[in-house]
Amino acid sequence: MKKIELDAFSNSMALEMGLKIVDVAKSRGQHIAVEISRLNHTVFFYIDDNLTVDKHNWLRRKANVAKQFEESSLSVKNDLKEGNMTLEKTFGLDEKDFVAKGGSIPIFITGGGMIATITVSGLHHEEDHKIIIDALQGKYF
Repeated sequence: MKKIELDAFSNSMALEMGLKIVDVAKSRGQHIAVEISRLNHTVFFYIDDNLTVDKHNWLRRKANVAKQFEESSLSVKNDLKEGNMTLEKTFGLDEKDFVAKGGSIPIFITGGGMIATITVSGLHHEEDHKIIIDALQGKYF
C-alpha cells in the first residue's frame, strides 16, 4: 500500500487509529512505537516501554521519507532498490534525516493532498508497515 486515502481526517481519528495499532501489537505480544502527525503537528505518539530510546528518531526518519515522496516508506525502499538508487546519492537526502525502510504511510484526503503520516517502528520494517494495514483495514480502507 502506497498511501491511505480518506474522505476526512481529524485528531480524534488519529487517536482511534493509533490506539487500534497499539492494541493489535499488544495482542500479538509485539513492542512498537507509533506516531501520527497531521502536517507537522504530532497528534498521536506512543513508545512501548520495552523499546530503545532511539525509536522517536526512527519514526521521524521514516515519516520524512513518506512526506518527501508522498508514498509509503516501504514503497520508496522498493523503488530505490529496483532503480539501483539511494536516498543520498540520487536525491541528496541525508540518512540522518531520512530512512527508506517500511513503516510510514501517508494519509491523503480524497480530492485533496497529503494531510498526515502514520508511522510505526520496533518490528522488522516490513512488519512495521503490515501492522498499520492489519489494524486499520476494514474500518478506514
